[in-house]
Order: sequence, then C-alpha cells, then structure tokens
Amino acid sequence: MVQLPPTDAEKVAALRQLLPATGAGIYLDTATAGPLPAETAAAMVEADEWELRVGRAAAGREEDLEQRLAEARAVLAALLGADPDLLTPAAGVASATLAGLLALNWRRGDRLMVDDECEPEVLSATRLAARALGLQLDVVADALSDPATDARRVVVPAVSPMTGRRLASARTAADLRRQGAGLILDASLLVAAAAVSVDELGAEMLVTATDRWALGPEGTAALWLSPDAASGVVPVAGRLPRTALLGLARSVGWLEMYVGLEWAFERTAFLVRLLVEQLAAIDGVGLLAPQDPLAGIVTFRLPPAWGAEAAADELGRRVFAIVRPLPEHKALRASVSWFNSDEELSRFAGAVAELARHTPETLPRRPALTIL
Repeated sequence: MVQLPPTDAEKVAALRQLLPATGAGIYLDTATAGPLPAETAAAMVEADEWELRVGRAAAGREEDLEQRLAEARAVLAALLGADPDLLTPAAGVASATLAGLLALNWRRGDRLMVDDECEPEVLSATRLAARALGLQLDVVADALSDPATDARRVVVPAVSPMTGRRLASARTAADLRRQGAGLILDASLLVAAAAVSVDELGAEMLVTATDRWALGPEGTAALWLSPDAASGVVPVAGRLPRTALLGLARSVGWLEMYVGLEWAFERTAFLVRLLVEQLAAIDGVGLLAPQDPLAGIVTFRLPPAWGAEAAADELGRRVFAIVRPLPEHKALRASVSWFNSDEELSRFAGAVAELARHTPETLPRRPALTIL
C-alpha cells in the first residue's frame, strides 16, 4: 500500500487549518464545490465592508475593477497555461459557455454535437446558443465515440462526472480536426485537479467552473478561446461582481503561490490511487472506472440493497463524510483533493466496508446523542 510521506502529512495539516471546512467532516465533494480558503473569505469581507462604508460609486472604482480583472486573468493563465488576454472570468459556467459559443465562427445550419455528460449549465447554454445562431443541435451519449461526419464542433466534458475518466486529449482534438470538427471542452472537473495546458489539449474553446478544485467563490467560472477560433468578436460573459472577482484571484493565487500546483496535482493523484486501492479491496464494492486514468473522482457502487442517497446519508452520520449520491447510476461519487488526509480516507473506506457487510436493515445502529 502507498504511504504518505511524513513531510506531506505536516504540510497538509498546516494547510487544512487555512481551509476551515475541512474540519467539518470528510470533504469528498469538491466536484460539486470546493472549500473556500480563509484568506479568500477575509479578503471578500474586507471588500464588502469597504463598499458599505464608502459606497459602490466611489472614485477610482472602475480602475480598481480593471486591476482585479487583470489579477484574475493572470492567475487563471498560470493555471491553464494560457495567454491572459484570451481568458475571461465569468459569472457561472452557463454565462461562459454562451459567451464563447456566440463569439465563434459559425454558419447558419452548422451541426453542434454535445455530450450529455457535460455540466447541466453547459447543456442549457448550448441550447440557447443553437437557437440564437440557427444551429442544428444534437445532445448525445458519448459524443466522441461516433461524432457526426458533418459536425462543425463537438462539446465534451474533459472528465466524465460519472466515472472520473479523462475523456479529452490532444489526440481527441486531432481526430476531430481530421473530420473537420473543432473541440469545445467543459473542463470543470479537470482544472486545478490535474495539470492543464490549453495549447496541448488542442481545443478551440474551454469553459470551467472555478469554484471546484480552484477553490474560488461560488458561481465563478472562466472562458478561454483559441485566437484562431474566434470571429473577432470579444466574448462578453456575465461580469463577476467586484467581490467575487477579488475572491477568485485570491483563491487561485493562494493555490499557486502558497500551496503549489505541482505538489497539489501529485498529491491529488496519490489520493485517488489510495482511495481506489482501499475501495477495490472491499467485498461487494464495485468501482466504475478501476483501470482508467482518473482525475480527482472515484465512483463506486455498494451492494444493491443500498440506494445511493441512503448510503450517502449513512456515511454522513457515521463518519461525517460529504459525498455525492448519483441515484440515476446507483452509485456514490467521492471527489478528492490534496487537502484530504490519508487518515480520513481510511476512515471513509472503513465506513464503506461496514455498509457493504450489511443491508440497511441489519446495519448496527450507533447510539444517538440526547440533548436535554
């Protein structure tokens, strides 16, 4: 079994103190929303208090907004290996997706294929864009397995939200280009969970939520467009409020300069392997993607007697695990990050093993705490 180096344990313990939510339970749902750094929260509170005191129309506010925007673009550029001028912070993935699609070169009647595993906000935005631009829209399962030969562009998630598989690569983009199609990536489950370089991915457009592994404020996102793909239209996504823009820059900057991206990516990969190893050893537990390259997601099924929601609730009660039920797949999704400890992953796996040995009816109940 892989072992955590002692120096890593010390670093993780120190960093967890700066992410207060990691002390509230076993935080295994970063794919939905990551914890907010205390430094980010403090900076946002300070900004809100300043506006409360002096108002939101104070002299120099527009210049301050431009500075915050430049800071956010700079740290996002380092995270994505991109030119800052090609990045647009946005108020949500739907806003980023719609702005990017409207800025691309299209002909009326072009076919746009979208994988149904993309974020719900991405699916909604593609439908809006298709109506506005007069595109033929096909929402399909596994869009990369057999893309239509006349597709102008194909939208896929960089990581499957169900299995954690890495779906898109430079080879994916090259294969599509040979068919005359461009690649658009929904990278919300990849960015800040693993190393990303937009040039190496070969996509024409990338959108990502930045409130997951990037630890940004809720509802923040980013858009990147290839300079060759745009029609000369500057994308205008929903503008982030000043406080959220400040928080996004602070969180991503903290991750890059204080935590360290290379260390964070290596540790996240280590934790994924550790959790896969632990869960694979449990009788009755089935992994959805045990052999594939994974990002930060491990999805598994318990014996049929356990429904996904009931299992998630029970794990929450027994070890305070925050894990995502996927009822439509009868599975649980654990999304790990560098801030998880090996000790809490072992406790989580132990609780999963206990559920696997029982049904909901035979599981020994823990005594309830009575407060008088």
